[in-house]
Formats: sequence, C-alpha cells, structure tokens
Amino acid sequence: MRIDPNHEGPYPLLPVDPETSSHFDFSDADNIAQWFSTDLALTHNVIIRALNAIWLYSPLVLPEDEGAFTGYALACVSMIRWHHEAQEKFVFPRLQRNADMRPNVVQHLGFDAPMKKFEEYLNRVHEKVELFDSEKVIELRRGFGAKLVQHLHDEIETVSPARLAAFSREELKGIADVLDDNKTGFRDSSTLFPFIITAHNREHAPDWILFVYSQ
Repeated sequence: MRIDPNHEGPYPLLPVDPETSSHFDFSDADNIAQWFSTDLALTHNVIIRALNAIWLYSPLVLPEDEGAFTGYALACVSMIRWHHEAQEKFVFPRLQRNADMRPNVVQHLGFDAPMKKFEEYLNRVHEKVELFDSEKVIELRRGFGAKLVQHLHDEIETVSPARLAAFSREELKGIADVLDDNKTGFRDSSTLFPFIITAHNREHAPDWILFVYSQ
C-alpha cells in the first residue's frame, strides 16, 4: 500500500483478520513466528489509531482540555520512540544475519526530525509557554505522519512468518525474551500502558494486552 505524503487522515490501519487474531494464543511459543508478525501489526495499529485520533480531535479541543490533549499526543510520540528504540537495540541486530533490517532503520530516520518538531511544539503548549493551535498540530503531524504510517505498513513484510522461517525457534524465542525484559518499564508506566490499552481494538485480539503487556 502506498500512502499519499500529503494525506492527513484518517490513515489506513494494517489489515488484521479478527477471526484469526481474536483466537490467537500469545502464550504458544511453538508459533513464535506468527506471534512476532501479529504482535507487530497490533502494535502498529495502536500507533495509527492514535495518530488518527490526534487528527480527528485537534479542532475540537476546548481550552480546558488542552493539557489532556497534548499529554495524549506526547504519549503517542513516546510510544513510537519506545517501540522503535527497542527494535533498533534488540530486534534488528539479531535479525540482520538472515534479513536486511537497514531499510527499516533508514525509514525510522526519515521521519524522526519532523516528529521531533511535533514533540517540541506539544511540550511548549503543555508547559503553557505557547498557545494551542489546532491547525499547527495538524500541520506538524502531516510533516511526519504519512512517512511513519507508510513505514508501519512496509515493516510488516520484513518480519512476516515466511521471512522469519530463516531463523530457528530458539533464535526467535531469544529475541522475544529480550523484548519481554525490556517491557518492564513500559508496564510500570502510568502513561504508556494506559495509552496502548485505549488505542487497541480488543475485538481483534482480546488477550493481546493481557498477555503481552501485563505479565
């Protein structure tokens, strides 16, 4: 899927088959290649839903709700950073042996600077040193949104079950264990954990958050 760089929203979600994911056993280590792919798609859709919510509600924010709105948008940025830093530190180096992960890193770099501008503006508004402007929120989000969402769609193919077949079950289990250890701080966060709960569609995978993020 190719996304128009000028497209504002709503951005398209990744296709998830609810008939499959709603019954998926995330505790089944024997199906770990599918676990990786399904987990990534659900995580990416959390991010896309949040970006769509920012686009949808920005013009509707009342003065008394500006702090809550900017806090939510900042949580979205924090989620993106946490997700990509974990990939670059724990996942990509281990997959690089049999799969070229460099294009994924290049895509990360491609939207980092404009996302930083978005984050800096939100922080200034949140700290009440700059006025809230819904049009500026939309403009800054447009600066990185399409590139980010394109990346979220493209990346799924790089960790598809077919691609991960090049790795042993033990290798994939090792990556999953390292990622699980890294989620400790996430689970303890009073911001990120509630954020992902509110942006996940439980009909697609009712047990995903319970197993993946509440262990």
